[in-house]
This record gives sequence, C-alpha cells and structure tokens, in this order.
Amino acid sequence: MAMISHSHTSKIMITLFVEENNPITPTFYNSFITSLQFHQLRCPCDHAGGLSVHGYYHRLVKAPEGKLSFRICRVICEFCGKTHALLLSSMVPYSQLSLKDHLEIISACETDAPTASLLKDNDSIDESTIRHVIHSYHRHWKQRLISHSISTHPVSALIRQCFQTYFRQFMQIKRTTNYLFLDTT
Repeated sequence: MAMISHSHTSKIMITLFVEENNPITPTFYNSFITSLQFHQLRCPCDHAGGLSVHGYYHRLVKAPEGKLSFRICRVICEFCGKTHALLLSSMVPYSQLSLKDHLEIISACETDAPTASLLKDNDSIDESTIRHVIHSYHRHWKQRLISHSISTHPVSALIRQCFQTYFRQFMQIKRTTNYLFLDTT
C-alpha cells in the first residue's frame, strides 16, 4: 500500500517503511536498497515498473558512534523522467538525526526529563541540536499531532498517520512531498 499527495510538485521523495527495531546504519540501508524489488515500486506519477537507479548522493546522520555517511540512492522514472531519493522511514528528511533521536528528544521535553542522558548517549548531539529539535517540534508538529489525535507511539502508526495526513515524515520540516511505500518485501 502506498500513500501520496496528489500535488503536482516536481520534487518528490520516496520513503520505504522499515520496522523501528532495524538499525539506522549505512550497511543496513545498502542491504535494504540492494534487496529492493524496484519493479514493485510505483512512481508517484502512478506508473509501476519504471524506476531504475539514477545515482547517489551522500548524507550524514549523527549516531552514538559518530557521524555516519549514507550513500542515498536516487531513482528515475522512465515514464515521467523525474528522480526521487529513496529514504528509510527511520530517517527524517533534511535532518542529520534519526527519527528515533527526534522522538527521544521530544519525549524528554514533553515529560520534563533531563536531556543530559541524550547528550551522554550520543556524542554527536549537542545542546544546540536538542534546542533546534524542540523548537521545530513546537513550531511545526505539536499542534498538528494534537489536531488529528496522532500519538508518537507506536512509531509505525505515527509514521503512517503523518504520511496519510500531511504527506510528510514526522519532523520533516520542508514541505517536499514524500511518498510512503509500506510494502517493500
């Protein structure tokens, strides 16, 4: 099942749903993309079987072991000629933090828990990053979640509901349309 906005934007991402217990590592991303059945993916232009690898770009994600460099796959559709980045649902577009890290920061903020443990658990995250995530959450997402009764738990439901309602990954700030592909096996 796939969810998409019917807007006519030229920039569209494709997010591939993965269970939240999967690691967010370049090795996992690469093996997931390698095992992907491209002929089963439907382009946002609604054609199936026309996506092929077009290229790659590098993206950093801050992790406890340091900044991880991902080689993000871009695909091109033979029917519409548009290219799309392939991201995992554990990633937040345009952010160097994983979805899990965003949720941990927001949870600490909402429960007034100290954020010192977040800094200790992930040396790549600093106080400025935490303030930025909290500010973005309050400015762009908190009222959206409340207005549609969307909970941050379970994470799989959060992801589905944000795509279904807003056509974006949770904590995705830029309004680039994002297409969620749920069945990637």
